[in-house]
Amino acid sequence: MAGEVKSALEATKIAKDYVGKYKFFSRPLKAVREDDTWFVDLDVGAFNTVVAKVKIDAKSGEIIEYNIPD
Repeated sequence: MAGEVKSALEATKIAKDYVGKYKFFSRPLKAVREDDTWFVDLDVGAFNTVVAKVKIDAKSGEIIEYNIPD
């Protein structure tokens, strides 16, 4: 993953691709940029809403931090 992440759509795709390695279902809920960081929330619950959170560096596109509930 190299290059600047300029849109919420790009940030969401990066987050979905990463979370998809661990969860078979993910639905975007929110993508917000604050300074040089994207905060993406994905629903990973098949029946109930369970929120996975992914933090992405906007300059490099690298995942800084994530929380994927069981």
